[in-house]
Amino acid sequence: MIQRRVRRRFKRPVKRTLLLVAAAGICIGSFLFARALLSPAKAISDQVNTVHIVSGQKMAGATKELPKEYNGKVRKLVYLTFDDGPNPYTEQLLNILKQNNIKATFFMIGANVPGYEESVKRLVREGHYPGLHSMSHKYAHLYTNGQIVKEMMEEQKIIKNITGATPHLTRCPYGSMPGLNQGLRDQMSAAGFKEWDWTIDSLDWKLPGQPNAIINNINTHVRRNIEVILLHEKEQTVQALPRIIQSLVHRGYEFEVYNEDAHFMMNFWHDARL
Repeated sequence: MIQRRVRRRFKRPVKRTLLLVAAAGICIGSFLFARALLSPAKAISDQVNTVHIVSGQKMAGATKELPKEYNGKVRKLVYLTFDDGPNPYTEQLLNILKQNNIKATFFMIGANVPGYEESVKRLVREGHYPGLHSMSHKYAHLYTNGQIVKEMMEEQKIIKNITGATPHLTRCPYGSMPGLNQGLRDQMSAAGFKEWDWTIDSLDWKLPGQPNAIINNINTHVRRNIEVILLHEKEQTVQALPRIIQSLVHRGYEFEVYNEDAHFMMNFWHDARL
């Protein structure tokens, strides 16, 4: 009888201890799961990217997984993106990128393409991505009048006729927010388009003759493991680009180019369809 009482005394605290341990485990697990859901930078860094597009009818590349760490260090990636071309500065930008063995993403305006077909062909031939930036770049026409999808489709055909490639990645003029409302996002998704905004705005478009200010804007805001930098095809950007590249390399960044086969979400609306 004494032994049974002793056993009962010990069984109750053991059960309570086990229940407390289990409850603590559930709470910790729930916290970690919630934190993972609320960390877009972590989600982006886990994505799989591909090398770059190849010439031809289909945009594809040899897939390679981007490791989270390399030689014991967290891998940091940067996507250089250039808006509003093609124009007289396109070739200069391509020359600098070629010298540094870097591939970039160019969001071109369809109305600017005539006269620069050879630059567009070179851009694709050298492994850069020919993104879509609308035909007109006119805010009211694109958003108020709801013509953005129509213009992206028109530009897509122009790029395909010149290069054989059919791009689906867009950058909405002035960014997707607030212009790209729910209805327009529905249309974009139905048409098979994706949308990329940015993590860093260099403000180069309003800094003519001030390459140092452009570089400073970028250096001030670079901090994430994945950065998408907004640049424009401007003279001051050409002047700043070599030092932008040098600074990013010094800070441990590798350069990547967008690839459709490994798309990850980068829009201000956090719309997973785009």
